Amino acid sequence: MELGLEGHTAMITGGASGLGKCTAQYLAAEGVRLLIADNEEETLETTAAELEKGGAEVKTHLLDVRDAEACREAVEATVEAFGKLDILINSAGVGGPFNYFVENTPEDWDKLIGVNLLGVINCSHAAAAHMQENNYGKIVSLASEAGKANEKRMVVYGATKGGVISLTRGMALELGRYGINVNAVCPGVTRTPMTAYLDDAMVETASKFYPLQRLGEPEDIAPMIVFLCSQRSSWITGQAISISGGFGRS
Repeated sequence: MELGLEGHTAMITGGASGLGKCTAQYLAAEGVRLLIADNEEETLETTAAELEKGGAEVKTHLLDVRDAEACREAVEATVEAFGKLDILINSAGVGGPFNYFVENTPEDWDKLIGVNLLGVINCSHAAAAHMQENNYGKIVSLASEAGKANEKRMVVYGATKGGVISLTRGMALELGRYGINVNAVCPGVTRTPMTAYLDDAMVETASKFYPLQRLGEPEDIAPMIVFLCSQRSSWITGQAISISGGFGRS
């Protein structure tokens, strides 16, 4: 299917590794010009070099998404580099510690809330202002199946992802009249650097909860993100789409 993304521009937070990096690779293959933003400078430059080697047009930006002004500057850097910003992928995220709620401390949840929810708010707010001026835009955020039903030992994490889903639906209502589509994807447990703590025994146990009998891979998630960035999904907005091997069947 021709997605018609050639020449579009995208800013991807958390773009140096995991789902962000995989999405950048898929978008680059469609001819999208990229600004990848991350707080890991060395990994950021390595990923950019890999993408450029494959023929992509890439810029990098060191970014802590918890800083609203820094997010605004990242959007401005994208527009300065490419003349416009068509797509925002909110992929920056953190997990854990996976303790019971009463065992957590404010220090534990400050970062979860700051990166997973406030970071999405900061970047979306900055990007939407630019997209409104152009009457066009695609915002896709990484939520989670945990944001729909939540789970034991990840209560605050699930709450942040539930916040992303609610934010997505609210922004879709407000921004639709400007030709901006806003959606979220909700992966199940996916093999990325964030889940590197899973050993073989844990993977085997976790896989039993999925009808497809395996955990996700970044390549299972990125194609849906790219589809939501294209005009082929022009009548999809305000959705939280599960990509989870059948977990929860919702």
